[in-house]
Amino acid sequence: MGPGKLLETLRDRVIHRSQIGRRKLDRVATRRRLDEALRELGRRYRLALEGGMMQVPEELAPALDEVRSLEERLAKQEQDIADLEREHPSGDR
Repeated sequence: MGPGKLLETLRDRVIHRSQIGRRKLDRVATRRRLDEALRELGRRYRLALEGGMMQVPEELAPALDEVRSLEERLAKQEQDIADLEREHPSGDR
């Protein structure tokens, strides 16, 4: 294989790898948008449940219970942190 053919093969590989890289970046962006859309769907569904516009299907009740439990745990953790910061303010919040 001559130097010209070697450079052409190398160039083709670089182009191919950059195409793969671009597609992977596109996939990451699409995954991020999907995650955001699912969060928004969940938020709207939760609002509809709380507003009494919908009832929780039996098969989704465990997931809703887990969300509520995690929200309570998060609120408790945030309160614990706030209490500790008030006890010994460090100024680096």
